[in-house]
Amino acid sequence: MSQENVEIVRRGWDAWLRGDLPGVFREYDPEVVWDMSHFRDSPESEFRGTENLGRYFNDLLAIWDDYEVGVDEILAAPDGRVLTLYWQRGRGRRSGLAMETAEVAHIATVRDGKITYIEIYSDRAEALEAAGLLE
Repeated sequence: MSQENVEIVRRGWDAWLRGDLPGVFREYDPEVVWDMSHFRDSPESEFRGTENLGRYFNDLLAIWDDYEVGVDEILAAPDGRVLTLYWQRGRGRRSGLAMETAEVAHIATVRDGKITYIEIYSDRAEALEAAGLLE
């Protein structure tokens, strides 16, 4: 089951990297929860449902020029969740200021073939520990 969950998460990331938001949401449960409570300085703590999450993603992308994201690693956690280590960077569309969030992570819970819960972490070590993968 863990490898199947990794593949579901990987398909979601592949769609995001292509800029295919409908493709991302094909991997998500319509009632997915996007938990930002572990992401430092986030103005929001949680988004519920693909409709709200889609608005958040579109708002996020609208404020950046030259937005890039990359996946360093996708790992199966011992409990069946999936940890993704990734980075993102860009420039503020209005300010022109560079932004980079290196060393970030998220942990996805998959149920019945769909991503149902995602926890976003601004600290990879904290995410690795939460996923049971910190050595």
